[in-house]
Amino acid sequence: MSFKEKVFKIVKGIKPGKFLTYKEVAKKAGNKNAQRAVGQILAKNRDSKIPCHRVILSNNLVGGYFGKNNLAWKKAAMLLKEGAIGVIPTDTLYGICTSCFSKKSVEKVYKLKKRDPKKPCIILISGLQDLEKFEIKLTKKQKEILRKIWPARISVVLKCPSLKFSYLHRGSKTLAFRLPKKKFILNILEISGPLIAPSANLETKPPATTIYEARKYFKDTVFYLDGGKIEEGPSTLIDLTKGKIEILRKGADFYILKRFDFN
Repeated sequence: MSFKEKVFKIVKGIKPGKFLTYKEVAKKAGNKNAQRAVGQILAKNRDSKIPCHRVILSNNLVGGYFGKNNLAWKKAAMLLKEGAIGVIPTDTLYGICTSCFSKKSVEKVYKLKKRDPKKPCIILISGLQDLEKFEIKLTKKQKEILRKIWPARISVVLKCPSLKFSYLHRGSKTLAFRLPKKKFILNILEISGPLIAPSANLETKPPATTIYEARKYFKDTVFYLDGGKIEEGPSTLIDLTKGKIEILRKGADFYILKRFDFN
């Protein structure tokens, strides 16, 4: 079996939600120093049965896709859709994200962050239609409000009574959602689907503003998508469970709420 054939066999065996580095693939294929060759082989792969998006750089950055560095976001989105965990730039801060629909991955995020198990995470969505996936039924008034404020860096708490999503609402029977305006994260969400997106830090520690800072928290347990330095604050958080706006936290884009009379 040639080196190329070995590489394809190894990559084909990587399960959804998992990833290997180019160096790890090279080592498994019999030549630990051939990671560049592995990259070149996978960059030319067009066989959908060989999931080359599950192979990342040795520093756990996602790296390019189909040999193009400007498609790193797409590679990250595909990994997230499958339940992999990654630190990515959101519309506010770096988040440690994964698919909302992978219970196992959601629990792992809580463990990695040492997050209070009773505290739900904010969920990023790509459109109002995503709320239906959580069995959320909006009133006419709620729809009017959401259409006026979204997309924006405003997270909205809504009722989510379904026991099916108890691993997300943690018994609170409410979930906070945000529809970002930034095209970059929307492009990811359109492929990945809804993502939990708590800030990339350990509980009580400062949020990471760079991938370097995030690596100090999570090391090689997750993949990383570099978006440069991000020093924006958290989103504004409002409660809409009672049909009218209740301010829970003033943050980014709070000025938007001052434009409208929601009473």
